[in-house]
Formats: sequence, structure tokens, C-alpha cells
Amino acid sequence: MKNLLKMAVAGILASGMASFAAFADDWPNRPVTVIVAAGAGGGTDATARWLAADFEQKFGKPFNIVNRAEGGGIPGITELANATPDGYTIGILFNYAPFRLLGMGNLSSDSYTPIAQYNFDYAAIHVKENSELKSVADVVEKLKADPQSLAIGCGAVCPSSWSSAFSKVLIDNGIDIKVLRWVPSAGAAAGLQELVAGGVDLLTASLPEAAALIDAKEVRPLAVLAPERLKAFPDVPIASEQVPNAAPGGVFRAVAGPAGMPKEIVDKLEAATKEIYDSEQFQKNMSERGFGLRYADRQGLLDWMKQHEADTETVLRAAGAVQ
Repeated sequence: MKNLLKMAVAGILASGMASFAAFADDWPNRPVTVIVAAGAGGGTDATARWLAADFEQKFGKPFNIVNRAEGGGIPGITELANATPDGYTIGILFNYAPFRLLGMGNLSSDSYTPIAQYNFDYAAIHVKENSELKSVADVVEKLKADPQSLAIGCGAVCPSSWSSAFSKVLIDNGIDIKVLRWVPSAGAAAGLQELVAGGVDLLTASLPEAAALIDAKEVRPLAVLAPERLKAFPDVPIASEQVPNAAPGGVFRAVAGPAGMPKEIVDKLEAATKEIYDSEQFQKNMSERGFGLRYADRQGLLDWMKQHEADTETVLRAAGAVQ
């Protein structure tokens, strides 16, 4: 009787594994949703659309971008984490660690299936073209004199991916970031429009995202939080030229899915992302817009996510935002 039961169980397991393998082999046999937790026109949206177009070519099925910019992107990356892990919902993941630490969502590296990183951009500090602020040193001096004197746009929720990097500079210069006037927005594109309209005095976002407004002489970057000047923006100083020991920081972008995705599907997506990343057209698109190129496979991305979580906690504890 026991032997018969074992044989029956083995048969069921074998059948299930065969069906699962067939399912993975057949993927994708219908459209795939790509969640972008940012508004149209920003860097996350632009790079996601390039990837989605190439995924469509490679896999022969639509990869449909769905923008979820509300709430600074928290609902979007939460939706990605909660999706069915069948390969038909993937998304673009970026700096998510502040959300859990600030009680805005229980998201960690365990919430996702890492697939591949393709980008890293350094944060920059932007002002209106006619602003009296000429450097990061001016910002630090003004905030030290009166922490409420400037409205600081985060380019998302506060502290966001971009503003977390800037927060570290302020903390290192003895400024209590808890008492500053932080202003959230629905992504960098919306934040930049708020800056131009005069709703904030400065904004943290990447240089590529602000490039059109910089060229139009509506926005002026004070500095970029990078270790050296960027090739695409050689005239923009690095923050450490204006404030001693200003630490570099910024945002990563990566392809990911909900936790528990089938390995066979992840293999396909990882290989496709690497092929796209290495392609002449993708490299050209990224370079022409000034987006930073940085690749990591699924293991490298997972390692980076864990480091991101540890570094973010260090900054937020130093800021007194996390006990």
C-alpha cells in the first residue's frame, strides 16, 4: 500500500514538473505587463520603453508599459512585488529601501526576483536658471542659517532615491534634515516642472532627466553627486568641488519581477536584457541621453540590492529618521 502511495505521489510530482517545464518553455504566449513606478517622460520611463521595445522584438509578444507614478512610485513597486510570479508581470526596480525603513511599505530584496541591472545615474541638485543659489555650498550655508528657508523637491517621495543621496551631504555638514521643507512629487519629470513653476527652490534628480530643461535655459544644475565629472555633462561640477568630501550617490534601475518567478523564465529575461544592454542601439540611446550604463546579472543585482538596503539604513539612522 505504501509503495502504491509513493508511486502515485511520484506520478503527480512528475506530471506537475512536466507541465511547469512546458509552461516555462512556452513563455511568453501572451502580452507581458511592464510596471514602471514613475511618470511618463522621466528617466525610468524612457529606459523602460527602450527595453520593452527590444523585448517585444526578441520574444514576439507585446511588452506593455504601465506607468504607476502615484504616491512617489510606492504603489507601483508594491504592485510589482505582489504580482503573480508567472513571468507576465515584470517591472523596473529602483531605490526602494527608504520605503520600508520609513514605514511606507514592507519591501525588501526578498520581495522581488532580480533579473538584471542596466543603469546607475548619479543624483544632481538643480535650481531655476535665475536662482540666487550658485553652488551646493550656497545651499548648505542658507540651510544652516535657516532650515526652513528653502523648499527642496525630492523628485518622488521624501526622502526619495535622489534626495537620499543629497541628504547624506547635508547630514555630513551638520544639517538636521528632519526639519527641512521637503516637497514630494510624482517622479522627476513632475518635480522638474514644479521647479520651473517656482513651487520649489531646488530639486534632486538626475542630469539626463533635466537635460531638456537645462538646454532650454530654464533649469541650472548646481552640481552632480558623482566621483568625477560626467562625460555627457562636462560643464557640471561635482559636489565635492564645492563642498569638501561630498559623498557620491544616486539611483539604480533594473529589471525585476515578483519573488518566486520560474528560473527558466528568469534565464530568458536575463539573457535578453544582457543582449539588449550590449547592443549598439541601446548603448547609443543611453549615451546620447546621458544615462549611466552599469550592468549586473541576477546575482550581482541581488548583492547590490542588499548593499543598497544596508547603506540606506545607515543614512536614515544618521538622519534620525529610523530609530
